Order: sequence, then C-alpha cells, then structure tokens
Amino acid sequence: MSWTAYRAGEKLSLGLPKDPLEEEAMARISYVNPATVTDPELTAIMERARLYGTPRPESQAIRLHNPPVMKAFNIAWEAFFRQGVTDHAIKELCRLYIAKSVECQYCGGQRSVLAKEQGATEPQVDDILNFEESDRFNDRERTALAWAMAIAWDPGLADDELWGRLHEHFTEPQLIELGHFIALTLGQQRFLKTVGVRHGEILADTVAGLAPEEAAKLRASERAATTA
Repeated sequence: MSWTAYRAGEKLSLGLPKDPLEEEAMARISYVNPATVTDPELTAIMERARLYGTPRPESQAIRLHNPPVMKAFNIAWEAFFRQGVTDHAIKELCRLYIAKSVECQYCGGQRSVLAKEQGATEPQVDDILNFEESDRFNDRERTALAWAMAIAWDPGLADDELWGRLHEHFTEPQLIELGHFIALTLGQQRFLKTVGVRHGEILADTVAGLAPEEAAKLRASERAATTA
C-alpha cells in the first residue's frame, strides 16, 4: 500500500481538521539567545547549526533551555545521522520522508549538505511520498523508505517480504543504526511541529541547510524587512 493511499484513508476516517499550527506566528517555547551561552560545547553546537544546518539554529536554540538534553541529543544525532555505518544520503531520504509524511514544514524545508554531496537530489524529494512507484529511487533506497513508512505509520507493513529486502540490502549493524535514526527523527519532528518552530526566527542571517525554496523565502523576507 502506498503512503498516499494509507494516509488518505486515515485522514478520511479520522476527519482530521486543518492543522492549526500552520497558522501560528510564534513558537510555543521561547528561543534562547545564542549570545548568552557561555558553555563552549553548546557554543560549538550552535555554530555548527549556523554553518551547516540539519539541525537548524531554531530547534537548537529551543534545546538550549536544557543543556544536558541538548548535549545528549547532539551525541545521538552525530552517531545516528551524521556519522555511522549506513549511507548518510539514505538516512537523509528517510528523514525527508518522515518530514513530508507527518507534514512538518520546518523539517521538510531543511537539506543535508553532506547528503547532497553524496547524490541526494531535489527531484527525489519531490517524489518521496511516491517512492514505491518513482524511478528516481533504487531498490536499496525504496527498501529503507518502506521501513520508514512502517515505523512511522504501521509496523504491520514490515512483513516477511520487507524484512527479506532489508537483510538483502543492509547489514544488521546498519539496520540498528537506521531504525534508531528513523525513530529519533520521527519523534523530534512531531515534537517540533507541536512547538511551531519556524525558519529565520533565530540567527536569521544564515540559510545553511535550507531547501532552495526555503532559502529564497528567507532572503526575500530579509530584503522586505530592510526596505520597509
């Protein structure tokens, strides 16, 4: 079953209303001003967010309210996403699948610079909810995305056939890493969506790690603000 059919049926049966967070102007948790941070480790984390994104400064500035949590998140993110034994570009596709399927515009508007260097493309992002039929993905990528769909929406989709494909394309250490990453990014994206985080609300001078259209919007809003 495709994601489109699966989610369309779910929305119809639940009668889901328009997401009110799409209309919210401000985040529900305040941002900590990075200039007030004195811990060198936290300062380095924020600088990395400013220079490279994924995660962007806005979500990190919220985590600054609880430094131990922010540090623990950063360690997990480094191990599961930026480093590790599984292809980074495949993990980025899974992150974007989650973002598009849970409709987290903030997360879906980000791009990993490293994944782009490894071959991830915008046409793939455009087709990511139709990954099963699209010719823009190879079978390894489709298999990982099918598992992301199962983890996010219905564990029953991870049947014998899917597990056969997973073991064909990934080692067990890679599966442990990939599964943990999908679970981490799913929870974080749902959390950030409830908070109502927006791009450009902290360190607005950086467009690092933004999708092309999001970067263009941020630059346009900056130009409008300077000419107002």
